[in-house]
Amino acid sequence: MREREPLIGYLLRLCKGMSRKPKSNPGWVRPRKEIEQALEDQVSFMRTSAAAYDAGQHAEAVRLAVPVFILVHDGSQKSLLTQLGLRSGLRFSSFATPTRPDNLLPEEPLALMRMVGGGKSSWEPVLDQGPMAERKLQFHDWWEKEPIFQSPRGASMNRRRLVFSLRNQDGGGHVDPQLTDEAYVEFSRRPVWFENIADMTVMTDQAGKPGWSPLEPFPHLPTMRQIAFELDRTLTGAGIA
Repeated sequence: MREREPLIGYLLRLCKGMSRKPKSNPGWVRPRKEIEQALEDQVSFMRTSAAAYDAGQHAEAVRLAVPVFILVHDGSQKSLLTQLGLRSGLRFSSFATPTRPDNLLPEEPLALMRMVGGGKSSWEPVLDQGPMAERKLQFHDWWEKEPIFQSPRGASMNRRRLVFSLRNQDGGGHVDPQLTDEAYVEFSRRPVWFENIADMTVMTDQAGKPGWSPLEPFPHLPTMRQIAFELDRTLTGAGIA
């Protein structure tokens, strides 16, 4: 007759089995066709927000940061373009004007100031109507090297930092109680332009009194619109979207 296992031995063996780490689960592997559809969806989201921006809904620039990030940025997770093996072979469109280190005024290479009537001006994206012809850059140069804002105070930004600030802290994917990128704060909240040539920005407020009337939208929003325009141009030119 088989001897029964003591209760204490059975419990110890049971606990030992429960403490073993489960085998790693790689998860469900997404088929390429689904990744291709995801790319189409993100490009569609980007174009919808771009059209809304062009129709006057300037806050849509904040949402543009999300599909741009998903399409191109590699970090802890890979971008859609990288997952499809496309990003490294692309050359990205840039219409940025070169910055000048000796400039005493802030520079916004992807935005233009235009008169909109009534003595007022507005920031607008350059699109393909600016002074510079289209140039094709490798991704790293387009995303991280080329400046899209430069201040006489020494602050500067690239495309990646603007997309990160909009997406991570300023409404794209989250609204933080504090903005941590000082260059982004200067770009979006405290333009030096009005301090340096204030005599050119004195207008009349709604009460009929002389006052400061900043150009709206601030240049970070049309700059984000321009980044989306350049990415769309890149994808369209490559026959991807």
